[in-house]
Amino acid sequence: MPENSSSDSINRVTDPWRRIRGTYSSLIHYCQVSLQSPSTTMAATFFFLLSVLLLLGAASSSKETISPVSYWNKLLPKTPIPKSLHAFLPAGSTDPSQSKYASSVPFDRCSWQEYKHGATLDEVIQGGHGLRFLFLEQNLKPGSKTKKLDFEKKIRWPTLIPRKEAEAFPFSTSKLGDILKQFKIDPNSATASKLRQTLKDCEREPDEGETSFCATSLESLADFAVSQLKTDDIQLLTYSFVNKEEKDPKSRVYTVQHGVVELASRRAVACHIESYPYAVFYCHTTVNTKTYIVPLIAEEDGTRLSAGAVCHIDTTSWNPKHATMLALGIKPGTPVCHFLSHGHFMFVPNSASEEIPMQMA
Repeated sequence: MPENSSSDSINRVTDPWRRIRGTYSSLIHYCQVSLQSPSTTMAATFFFLLSVLLLLGAASSSKETISPVSYWNKLLPKTPIPKSLHAFLPAGSTDPSQSKYASSVPFDRCSWQEYKHGATLDEVIQGGHGLRFLFLEQNLKPGSKTKKLDFEKKIRWPTLIPRKEAEAFPFSTSKLGDILKQFKIDPNSATASKLRQTLKDCEREPDEGETSFCATSLESLADFAVSQLKTDDIQLLTYSFVNKEEKDPKSRVYTVQHGVVELASRRAVACHIESYPYAVFYCHTTVNTKTYIVPLIAEEDGTRLSAGAVCHIDTTSWNPKHATMLALGIKPGTPVCHFLSHGHFMFVPNSASEEIPMQMA
């Protein structure tokens, strides 16, 4: 992608600061002229100090007034927010605060993503929802059947709150007691245990060769993707229903159709929803992966789906008793693939995009 095009998108984010600097220069010039007359020295000094304070306030508000969606659109001008991510945004600008935060978390994180950890067959059987989205690379051939999958679930998902709001909350295991009090969660509840695990996930060392980050806002999701992929020409892989809207989510067996597309880039950023009162995504760069867009159809009712999928090519260092190994009946070294269901996304550079230095607003 041409460098000036990227610069333009960044300039649009920083325009308010340029206007403020211009006004500041004009004020300096005015005061210098005024100070040449002793009768106006005190008034000019007062006006100058007052103007500096007003400009600092304007500089601060210029960052606050841009909405999370506008920030995303300016930083990622070629990446529309897909419906599956838009579902995590507040329902409206007047959304009351009590509806933003969940006092219970009705879903579990995908613990099978921790590649060094082992599991038992009982754990695989009991925690099988996320595991159903796993498959082998050979199952990308047209005619292959999936397990019964529900890409969407009819539950109350957490809300992606604005960055300024998210940064006002404590977010660490050392502050867990304060967090539980703030969201009125029983310390002995299952929800408290899920929150504790989410904070541990966000604090643990990333896997070898990866960089990880927990995004607590739409703005920080965009920032991390652009900073790691070094471009703003990005495709966001997820799933989408092609021929109808999914008003009543249900599980279906799908068949892989002709037209599977493998994306050229081997660089990607994966983000996975975590269990928390507001939306938190565990994001990480990927190593030795392939990404695909897979056309699927459900024979039972003709529902068509375009599904993002990722294959982990090098699993030699994975635990032999890892949940994926047990669920698929394979050994480390065999590529492992999975579809991207609700709350799971892959940011992938478009093949024609160039690596260019990016500067965050």
